[in-house]
Amino acid sequence: MGMKTIEINYDANTIMKNGYPKIKKLGACSPNGEMTPFVWNNRLMRMELCDPLNGTDSTIRRYAIIRDVETGKVISEFAENSYFHAAYVEDDTIYVTGVDMKDRGTINIYESKDLVNWEERVLLSNPGWVYYNTGLTKGPDGYVLLMEASDPIEHVGEKFTHFFATSPDMKTWTFMDYDLGYSKERYMGGPWLKYSEGWYYMIACAELPCKHYTNYIYRTKDFKTWYVGYYNPMIMPDEEDRKISPRAADLSPELIEKITTTGFNINSSDVDMCDWNGKTYINYLAGNQLGYYYMLEAEYDGTVAEFLKHYFE
Repeated sequence: MGMKTIEINYDANTIMKNGYPKIKKLGACSPNGEMTPFVWNNRLMRMELCDPLNGTDSTIRRYAIIRDVETGKVISEFAENSYFHAAYVEDDTIYVTGVDMKDRGTINIYESKDLVNWEERVLLSNPGWVYYNTGLTKGPDGYVLLMEASDPIEHVGEKFTHFFATSPDMKTWTFMDYDLGYSKERYMGGPWLKYSEGWYYMIACAELPCKHYTNYIYRTKDFKTWYVGYYNPMIMPDEEDRKISPRAADLSPELIEKITTTGFNINSSDVDMCDWNGKTYINYLAGNQLGYYYMLEAEYDGTVAEFLKHYFE
């Protein structure tokens, strides 16, 4: 039996110092799914999952793209063998992870130094497991991979739960004790992971009563003790999610009509972010968790490191 995770929340003595971080919603920007914004050669880029039928038909072509956010131009298409894509940039290389849809216990990785030409390989495999979204970051002791899982149920508990693996070189991986899966007591989906100033920060989708969804932020130093951000939830669905961003790309007239009129939105999930022009550039998904979704952008007036710390001050 391994170590159990410990969760630390607010108590009767907790005070508000800075208050809730102010996130400015900018509007709908893409029809696509899971995404990662990043900076490449001083330009704001975004990796996006393309699934024209939003998960309702697995027989159609599904893949990832790289988009120039300012122009809307698609730079490349790749990763057709995977789903639930997430990106991580280090030095002159971008890495995109994705779950192999023919073997849900296998996670593939795609590497590029020019955003056009891609090399593919298996990152890791864990037979009998069913993975969804992933998150990749680098800490002082090497790389950490976060994996959202639904099975096997004896390890997962309440679907979904996040598990972790470590690597010194992104090739040889060691799974953390499965008892450190977080959290096995409640729904946690659509994760994001980043190491910043001594902490591993995780953002995860939480299911609220009556099937509404939002994002909560947590942090840890050792993956054994988790601290819950004081100012959760991070982003809630509201009327601002019906705006159309001036940087919107590939939004059809039909989808724009649905977003601005009848599209039922009870969801803010799959948050990702990066530093851009002194601010935190944020993407997230809206929709109904039933086959209707679209991507939005937002910003926080401060760096990513400042944004993350704000939730715990």
